[in-house]
Amino acid sequence: MTKDFAIIYNPVAAAGKLKEQFNLALKTLDNLNVSYKIFKTDHFQHAITLAHETAKDGYNVIGVGGDGTCNEVLNGVIKSHSNALLGFIPIGTGMDIPGAIGIRPDNIMRACEIIAEGKTSKSDIGLSINAKNDQRYFLGIGSQGFDAEVTKRTNESQKSMKGTQNYVLNVLKTVWAFKKRKIRVTLDHEKWEGLSNLVAVGNGPTYGGWMYMCPKANVHDGLFHISIIDIANLPLLYNFNSMYSRSFQPNPNVYEFVSKNVKIEMINDDVEPYIGQVDGEIIGDLPINYKALRDGYEFIQPKKNEAEQWFQEKHGKKFAKYVNKLRKKGSSYYDDFMYLPENLKI
Repeated sequence: MTKDFAIIYNPVAAAGKLKEQFNLALKTLDNLNVSYKIFKTDHFQHAITLAHETAKDGYNVIGVGGDGTCNEVLNGVIKSHSNALLGFIPIGTGMDIPGAIGIRPDNIMRACEIIAEGKTSKSDIGLSINAKNDQRYFLGIGSQGFDAEVTKRTNESQKSMKGTQNYVLNVLKTVWAFKKRKIRVTLDHEKWEGLSNLVAVGNGPTYGGWMYMCPKANVHDGLFHISIIDIANLPLLYNFNSMYSRSFQPNPNVYEFVSKNVKIEMINDDVEPYIGQVDGEIIGDLPINYKALRDGYEFIQPKKNEAEQWFQEKHGKKFAKYVNKLRKKGSSYYDDFMYLPENLKI
């Protein structure tokens, strides 16, 4: 029998500025008669150990914090082989991981209600395997190149600002010095080789605080959506804001594929390799292999994708206008998209 929920909480999420939000979460869970026990992390990767141990002890597990904490909890629970249910309350930096399974990032009370409602379903997960054969599961995006370098800088810097602001600041710091390198991307049925700023392997659609780098990715199709970008740094920076409204792609300098398996490696051995990251956690230098695991784990999540509803509230009009603009140009890029806005003028 399962025990209470184990609430695994990072007290220094967003530089420790979110205690009030955490207290709101606890009060809401109390009002909803959710029984839980709190486990606080006190060092890097401690959440992996706590999640592994509490899941083994029979708890269902809730990760409370930013994407770093959520990814650690995800890996601890899955590697426990306990089949414990897994959920999230988004408090901290990024919050793209809860969003991948439909939890909106702006409503802590609603996230608590989802836990109390207890609806569960399986979602796809990704598995990364680095050159040392270290394995890391993820829900959102695995990437290498420019964005992974930004992630590294963000993780190493003092997170004195909100998650998205901190990420954007490090984009600006990185863009001037970053140089494209030649890579090889091996997919299920084809290969791509050439210069690239970055390669994003999307199980979910967003990273970096809701940037839609893999805009049509979702956790219910059993496939990665891969975006390979070859754009000069300044034009990439110029188009940066359009990624938040899902209007950056299609783009002639973005090569898109779908595949269950992906291998990314450097072409030239004498060039410093790109680093990789998944869900905001650095996983090492290329080469890196990715495997898409269909219905890989069971999560506590809303019946409908409420993160997509949040996107429509925030960017729906702009996105609908963009889709109609594409159609007028003869592009059917979003016609097969499962979350088309209702106000499209077709």
